[in-house]
Amino acid sequence: MNTESFDKGSDALQAGDYKAAVREFREALKSLEEHHALYSRVASYLGLAQVLTSDLNGLLICRDAASSETADGDIFLNLACAEWHIENRERAVDAIMRGCRVDSGHEQLLRACKLLDSRRRSVLPFLPRHHFINRTVGRLLRRTPNEVTVHTLLY
Repeated sequence: MNTESFDKGSDALQAGDYKAAVREFREALKSLEEHHALYSRVASYLGLAQVLTSDLNGLLICRDAASSETADGDIFLNLACAEWHIENRERAVDAIMRGCRVDSGHEQLLRACKLLDSRRRSVLPFLPRHHFINRTVGRLLRRTPNEVTVHTLLY
């Protein structure tokens, strides 16, 4: 694997230079065979960087990388960040929960789970959780003291 490109891509992602991150992760992915142990990990970073540059094909890459993953929590964190960026909260929380089952000691996944505060008691307990009124009132009352962004989930 081209570790130099992967490291440069990681640095660019952390710095917010998403186009450079796409370029570097694509270069690192080219140096790997599809059956390499790190292929899914690099692909998930590439997919996340693409989503952050408004290329929704990256979301498919992230989902594909996570579909058969059994050990790496970073892949699920990247998927959750990509889903969060396109404002799909339910899938983001699902990705974090799946990641926690796969890698229960992953600190960033555990922190992300606390940040998203996935499930609370129903606002109107006499109505089903998925009832329109319960969901609408719950969304209105949901508090986010600090706006959760992809960057806060990752770092």
